[in-house]
Amino acid sequence: MGRNCISRYVQSTPPVKGFRPFGRLAGKRDTVILTLDEYEAIRLLDYEHHTQEEAAVQMRVSRPTLTRIYERARIKYATALVEGCLLLIGGGDVKLRRHSYLCQDCGTELESPEQSLTDCPRCTSSRVVSLDNCHQSQCSSCRKCRRGQGRGRHRSRNNKSKQQGV
Repeated sequence: MGRNCISRYVQSTPPVKGFRPFGRLAGKRDTVILTLDEYEAIRLLDYEHHTQEEAAVQMRVSRPTLTRIYERARIKYATALVEGCLLLIGGGDVKLRRHSYLCQDCGTELESPEQSLTDCPRCTSSRVVSLDNCHQSQCSSCRKCRRGQGRGRHRSRNNKSKQQGV
């Protein structure tokens, strides 16, 4: 019986939920899921150029644990890149240092150290949705997620009709 997984600390959720390939086989590929702790390891080591020791301290894990997380992440994004897979970012047992929110009325994206935000500071609406939950559960219910999905489909329909001369 293995040990319980300790939650890793992540600065905040990524600005996007994933990437998809385009080209002749774009719709016929597998999906690779990069967990939030794997994303954070790549962000800290490759993007921010921290040492493994510094990154491990920020994520509150040991250096060998960070190395294992980073190795899994590298294999996943290499597989997605080489094989042309859809790459989704989300899930995993993490704790966030900054929380992201979206006001469904005015569309303002907010970040706060608070775990729950009740009102939008811009328009005072109470229709504020946590974007952290979107990454944890692969949401499609909030306006931002629906808008992102709809925009992609709408664009491809317009391009097809332009190519056909409609």
